[in-house]
Amino acid sequence: MAIDTTSDMQSDIQKVATTSAPVVNETLVKLREVFPHCIKDGKIDLDALKAFFDAEGGMAGSEKYGLSWVGKSDAFRAIQISATGTLAPQKNESKDWDTTENMFIEGDNLEVLKLLQKHYYGAVKMIYIDPPYNTGKDFVYKDNFTESVADYYERTGQTEGGIKMTANTEKNGRYHSDWLSMMYPRLFLAKNLLREDGVIFVSIDDNEVANLRLIMDEIFGEENYLNTFCWVNNLKGRQISGSGAAKTYEYILAYSRNVADNGVFNMSVEKLKTLMPSSYKGFDYETENDESGDFVIKNELYNTNSAFNEQTRPNLVFNIHYNFDTKEIKFSDINENIDFENFTKIAPKKNNDGTHSFHAWRWSKDKITRELSDLKFIKVNDGVKIFTKIRAYQTTSLKDVITDISTTSGLSEIKDLFKDKKYFDYPKPTELIKIFISQSDDEDIILDFFAGSGTTAHAVMAQNAEDGGNRKWICVQIPEEANEESEAYKAGYNTISAISRERIRRAGDQIGRGDIGFKAFSLSPSNYRKWRDITADDDEETLKAQMRLFAEKPLVDDYNEESVVYEVMLKEGMDMHASVHREQGTLAPWIIESGKEGEEKRTLVVSFAKKVTKEQVDALKLAKEDTFVCPDGALDDTTKVNISRSVNLKVI
Repeated sequence: MAIDTTSDMQSDIQKVATTSAPVVNETLVKLREVFPHCIKDGKIDLDALKAFFDAEGGMAGSEKYGLSWVGKSDAFRAIQISATGTLAPQKNESKDWDTTENMFIEGDNLEVLKLLQKHYYGAVKMIYIDPPYNTGKDFVYKDNFTESVADYYERTGQTEGGIKMTANTEKNGRYHSDWLSMMYPRLFLAKNLLREDGVIFVSIDDNEVANLRLIMDEIFGEENYLNTFCWVNNLKGRQISGSGAAKTYEYILAYSRNVADNGVFNMSVEKLKTLMPSSYKGFDYETENDESGDFVIKNELYNTNSAFNEQTRPNLVFNIHYNFDTKEIKFSDINENIDFENFTKIAPKKNNDGTHSFHAWRWSKDKITRELSDLKFIKVNDGVKIFTKIRAYQTTSLKDVITDISTTSGLSEIKDLFKDKKYFDYPKPTELIKIFISQSDDEDIILDFFAGSGTTAHAVMAQNAEDGGNRKWICVQIPEEANEESEAYKAGYNTISAISRERIRRAGDQIGRGDIGFKAFSLSPSNYRKWRDITADDDEETLKAQMRLFAEKPLVDDYNEESVVYEVMLKEGMDMHASVHREQGTLAPWIIESGKEGEEKRTLVVSFAKKVTKEQVDALKLAKEDTFVCPDGALDDTTKVNISRSVNLKVI
């Protein structure tokens, strides 16, 4: 008897994703690797984990170090709830839509960060954010963890003028807690987007720097802390608190995704001397050259710290014997009274700490032998000095203090773009952000999910123009309502995001080269029909009617095809910069193709036809790995099975 497998194959056909991808909990992944017996059905078996650590004596007592606040459990819950919204294209707000690879997204960054997880997971090199400082005047995002995007728009009272913000004043009993609850899930989601060698920089002031350090230690790991930069932005000082000393600086915290994959922050010496002359002086070394190229000499080979001596570093205290004619090297023990013919004996430098005899060398015998060409031996009156040759003398390590870049320079940039209009109070200067962007490479992605005035986008474009890079940026900004009394509002810019987009357009025109455009998107309610909760007042017919509606019309009324296409792309993890065009014919298919040269090619085809046949799909000449999407009701059961044998079929 023949077995009918049609129903089984039909059940394997997937529906397109209607929400964001589940958030990857790296901690859970690592626990599963180390303690597989403690993870059951995707959840931690706390009893099994406790039993293991009880046996090892590794459980903490009731008193332990950590940060807790009212609402922390809600912040954790916010991370796990999938986003249901979409990013609707705003071509009329965009610049160079067809060619740009930059994105400006208007909407709540919590929802947007979730929507970006599928395609951009582990793809971002650098994040810079300038979040609300919680000064008592700043707005703190009041997250509601159970609502849809439509509810979000209704709750925030968004109109054509944007969302009206409310301040988080110190009179609020949850002043710090609300700020922490806002930041925690956003930083958690941001970490997932970073590459293994990715870095995040966060601007902050005294109000929350201590709490920010604690939550970033928790999310990124204490071991991945890099620096706390001190940005001296107002050397005149500001007396804010009414007591104590006048404030002259703010902080910028830097953390890596994985510190083992990060190197030293370096910058051009000439750039730093020009940008921060009070912090980078000197570097006026005479350039020399040898068979390996140009070099300068700075430091002698001995370690200037007297703590490194024959007692603490006995392996680095020895005599060096050098032949100036043959360039040969030999060594002898410090206690050996030995000389080699035609070799000059160079003893380690005398130690004047009153206890020890010698300073240690900075290099070992093996390193000296291996890298002898990077040492210069100079005869002096009292013997020989050994210097290390510095070949990377045109760059130097970035210091953790940033000077000579004031807040007023950021304001000057805005005024320069908007004909002397003051549209923002304290915009960050592009030169400040460029310092961090310069640590990324040509094709890297830079993210800012508190975009504000658009400084990060401006800075990326400027840095690309300066060094020939092709970095891409993603900026996210909530449609915060502009103050009705402000110059910006009177000029027709109703929201902060509207001013930010215009600033980026004008900055791009001013820069004039490279990718100076952007695709604009707005966070919008999903095009997929939302299931209405059935209550005790509803009868069986109401339930059946809703089920029929979902089967026959899975999309909302008056949907826009292009908006649906971009929602499918977003939630299926396609590149939002993929090529999108619509073809003629019965299916009127939307063709989406992504993948640059050297990258994996992906093709997605979306049709909204009411009836689809296998012959029509075959005519598209799709490969087995390509994806074809159409309404579920456009296919009968047999056609579904037949099409799924030749392409990756998904239904709406």
